[in-house]
Amino acid sequence: MAESSKRTITSAGLLGVAALFLVVNMLSNLLLTSMRADLTENKLYTLTEGTRNILGSIAEPITLYLFYSDKASEDVPQLRTYAMRVRELLQEYATLSEGKVVLNVVDPLPYSEEEDRASALGLQGVPIGSSGEKIYFGLAASNAIGETETIGFFQPQREQFLEYDVSRMIFNLSNPDKPVVGVHTLLPVFGGFDMESAQMTTEWAIITQLRQSFMLKQLDVAADKISDEIDLLMVIHPKNLSDSALYSIDQFVMRGGKAIFFVDPHSEVDTPVRQEGSPLEVQGGRSSSVPKLFDAWGIEFDPADVVLDRKYALTVSTGDQGQARHYGLLAVSKEGLNSKDVVTSELELVSLGVAGHIGVREDAAIRLVPIVSSSTDSDLVKATRFRFLPELDQLSSGFEATGSSYTLMGRIQGVLSSAFPDGRPDAEPGNQAGTGEHVARTNGDTNLLVVADTDTLSDRMWVQVQEFFGQKILNAWSDNGALFANMLDNFTGSSDLISIRGRETSSRPFERVNELRLEADQKFRATEESLQARLKETEEKLIALQNQRDDINALVLSPEQEAEIQKFQQEKLSIRKELRKVRHNLNLDIERLGTTLKFINIGLVPLIISILALALSIVRSRRRRRALGL
Repeated sequence: MAESSKRTITSAGLLGVAALFLVVNMLSNLLLTSMRADLTENKLYTLTEGTRNILGSIAEPITLYLFYSDKASEDVPQLRTYAMRVRELLQEYATLSEGKVVLNVVDPLPYSEEEDRASALGLQGVPIGSSGEKIYFGLAASNAIGETETIGFFQPQREQFLEYDVSRMIFNLSNPDKPVVGVHTLLPVFGGFDMESAQMTTEWAIITQLRQSFMLKQLDVAADKISDEIDLLMVIHPKNLSDSALYSIDQFVMRGGKAIFFVDPHSEVDTPVRQEGSPLEVQGGRSSSVPKLFDAWGIEFDPADVVLDRKYALTVSTGDQGQARHYGLLAVSKEGLNSKDVVTSELELVSLGVAGHIGVREDAAIRLVPIVSSSTDSDLVKATRFRFLPELDQLSSGFEATGSSYTLMGRIQGVLSSAFPDGRPDAEPGNQAGTGEHVARTNGDTNLLVVADTDTLSDRMWVQVQEFFGQKILNAWSDNGALFANMLDNFTGSSDLISIRGRETSSRPFERVNELRLEADQKFRATEESLQARLKETEEKLIALQNQRDDINALVLSPEQEAEIQKFQQEKLSIRKELRKVRHNLNLDIERLGTTLKFINIGLVPLIISILALALSIVRSRRRRRALGL
């Protein structure tokens, strides 16, 4: 009887626990939907302070319409999971805005008015199945004056950009007047006709991205004045500018204008200038600078010098499925980025191609704040080496690290004096009347950024561009796009989006693998070069022996010659075998690390968990026996 009573009490207790669990679960779903613990290292799922500031600064209500085909996507579980993530994020925006952001969720059923509205707003309907039914998963937003912004379709692969995309939309609607950025360049950043290929080219991805938040205006490089409507000036690859054009830039800066200069010792994206009557490039034809301005301002930049970096060298394809490390193409990791500067503090990787370096004169009244720097495992070479570069090994041959770190991108701060102390250069001597007021120096600290590379802006150095149902999708593999958008935001007074952009890159480099690759490269490079030299010497001796044959009986070799040739051929095979062994050893440590990690993940961890589970089971079994007196 007592045993039956105990069983009844136990069953009632279990039912009570189950009921309590259901009640708590229901209440949490109703009351605690916005509460969650973000346990990721970089807090990827926590709204940044920038987003909170944007929501707090909204003056007029903004209405969001999330068009999501809930019923049509019942058989697409991956999309439904991401849709829940998007919906929860938007609900948090509405909650934090205290009523300034209103969220409406719409299910655009086929042939309904909601579907027509989604299509009219420019949202992308993706067809599924053979019936032609479309799935909508996009966002439309409008402000109090009727302006609209849209996200055509939420791409799951862009989840790392989700917060930025939504915050940018809200920021643009609450600040409808976009800053005006003047682009001063002859490079085809806006697209156009390529004379070399005789084809039209599209605008660069960086321009496409910057258009989302800024009004870009292409300037006449020969103009003698830069309009006051320009909030920020981007001077990209300035070559052979006239004094009149230089004066317009100088005076823009003297008047307090903000500017970013992109100069380069060897621009891979520039059209090479050929020597007359020859296919060879003109020496220095791909370099750019503004020496008249830089010299007057105290900025040092030598367009003849290129920075090589063994630590940050990119691995590139060499054809025939081969790969090599290009010491001139750099992928600068977090160590080379200024963690104290707002534009780089949370970025992970910035890539450059054949970059130079900048500095300031010791006697200059300005200071340089590095933003992106090379490692101390760097060397300086002449840009002329890149005019003829048949093999990448030529860059590693003779490489000697200087032990110095070079500034690849940096801020210039301080008071600047005009490079034209006598005023406008095209005015008559002693007569500046009618040419406008000349400004001799900046009023307070200047706002300048200098980037010693132009390739860093090109698509190949940071992004893969893909087409998705007529839309251009940018898949970034480095943070270049975020970096330059941060620069423009910082210079045009909008810093709230910067912290969000810093979260765009969620990929993390295999630092230990990179260290092993660098150590192996340093360890075996000298051996490989020595073997290559021996191989070349052996091949030259073989050719010399062949040339020593008697012209009369050229096809017949003497026994001594045959023996020597046989000896050198064997030596050549031996050297090639050693080379293969050396190249295999370059990745041996990495392969060992991979094997160790596989053993830990596949074998050791499950084994440890199994042992712990077995031990716990034994302990519980013994406790139960003790309780029962067995």
